Amino acid sequence: MAYARYFMLLSVLLTILWVAIIYTYLRRIDNDLSRTDPSNSKSTEANRKYIISLVQPSSPLVALTSTAENDLSKDIFDEQLSPNKVPEVDLIKLAKVNDANEQEFLQKIFEDGLKKYAFNELLSQRIGPRRKIPDSRHHLCLNETYPDDLPLTSIIICYYNEAPSALIRMVNSILDRTPSNLIQEIILVDDSSDSESSVESLKIYAHENWSSDLVRMLRTEKNEGLIRARLFGAKHATGQVLVFLDSHCEVNERWLEPLLDRINANPQIVVCPVIDIIDSINFKYIKSPVCKGGMSWSMVFQWDYPVQSYFNDPHNYVAPLKSATMAGGLFAIDRDFFNKIGQYDSGMNVWGAENVEISIRIWLCGGQLEIIPCSRVGHIFRSRRPYGVGTESLNYNSLRAANVWLDEYIDKFYESKPNLRDVDYGDISERRAIREKLQCKPFKWFLENVYPELLSGNYPRQGEIRLFYWNSTSKYHIILRGTDLCLTGESNIDRIVHGGRAIVERCQKSARQQWWRWSKNGELRPMGSSNLCLDSLKDGKLFNTAIRKCLYSNKEPLSVVENRFCSVASEWDIRKIIFKDI
Repeated sequence: MAYARYFMLLSVLLTILWVAIIYTYLRRIDNDLSRTDPSNSKSTEANRKYIISLVQPSSPLVALTSTAENDLSKDIFDEQLSPNKVPEVDLIKLAKVNDANEQEFLQKIFEDGLKKYAFNELLSQRIGPRRKIPDSRHHLCLNETYPDDLPLTSIIICYYNEAPSALIRMVNSILDRTPSNLIQEIILVDDSSDSESSVESLKIYAHENWSSDLVRMLRTEKNEGLIRARLFGAKHATGQVLVFLDSHCEVNERWLEPLLDRINANPQIVVCPVIDIIDSINFKYIKSPVCKGGMSWSMVFQWDYPVQSYFNDPHNYVAPLKSATMAGGLFAIDRDFFNKIGQYDSGMNVWGAENVEISIRIWLCGGQLEIIPCSRVGHIFRSRRPYGVGTESLNYNSLRAANVWLDEYIDKFYESKPNLRDVDYGDISERRAIREKLQCKPFKWFLENVYPELLSGNYPRQGEIRLFYWNSTSKYHIILRGTDLCLTGESNIDRIVHGGRAIVERCQKSARQQWWRWSKNGELRPMGSSNLCLDSLKDGKLFNTAIRKCLYSNKEPLSVVENRFCSVASEWDIRKIIFKDI
């Protein structure tokens, strides 16, 4: 009986103890939640204000922070705003709208953002001020080492009416992925934006999160355009190296060190990163192939691909690649060399052709231009310029550049732009004086030593690989990798239709419209057609030389083949057709 009483007493005591433990645990959870509540943190509250203010800058502010499942505020809000943690971002989840009541409201915000910025600004602000992106470098880049005595850098970013969400995330990507001892300053040049709410949102975030000594915010007195805004930023820069970036980018891992390493070795080398793609709608980060810059006689930039054999040597995946021109938005240059060769042509207007002009000047006046494969920066590629087409300034600037640099080849320019023969291009005497002072080489040297591709029929030889395939009697299928679908020319009674589309159909040995041959020039041509040709590219991509993009197809019969960026194009297999089974 005594044992029973002791057992009951022990049970009561254990019950009281468990109740006390559970009560203490619940109180602790409650306290933790209170401490992490955004309303109790000055920094987090400032960031919440930043997100709310970005929802619809041109109209009364409305918070997106509701209890909807698609909302940013609950499950990823704190993680995104932590200055010591760069979050993984689920783009699919952020793009979802599960609340039907919000559908119309969010659709309006999406359309307004697309119209104003030419990208999905709604998703951009939902992603938040920082995110992780895939490391797109070749694995051999991970073995590269760089010296400790790299020069200090001024990073210059000019913008006009830019979406604060994109610009803030860009600056944070620089701060998160760049050694602080390499950054002298980040200079943000506001080229007199007229979107006051966007400017104010950026100022609030900068005040709460960035050191004003490190991130300097400047503003031009009037709207100058990209060229003169960059000159304004360079004038205020104090670093030994100037890095110019567009305002809607995200830098990748160890992006700066390989650029500075080349300039440190030779201050007359101007370097560019490989430009990865950030999709303007879904914000997916897409790895780009290593390309180099070219140009046309109209002074327009174009991407060129290295010859197929270039990457037979694995070292070339990390080695600097000489480039005739730069895309223009992203490059690094020694400040003294930039000043020596005449900076930008301040007589040019707004934007356009300045990248080709400075590229030619770099080569002809003692420097060289390189693409650095181990430096990668993502760039939002927009389908249009949200601030106007700018054709007038492009033509004006091209005229100035051509008349300074093309020498006896100036007629080539006017042949490509006959409507500009009688158009005024202003005073170029100062630019010609710089050329004379620096004793720059003639343009003929550029054609012979840097970019012979510009002359008709003078492309670099690529036959060493392709001629292996050539046989005038052999026929090949081009098969969409992983399928039984073949690249097919639209046909009428087995003859390829002039102007017809390329499609994919089930492979058939007897279908002439699916037969391809290798020409002596190393081109893939369909049987019975002299107008259509393709260039092969490493890793199974097919390059359309006419429009300088690669072929993409859905894996469905009768899908129309499209031309897309090569980094997102389909992979193909080329297989000789054996006819003995027919």
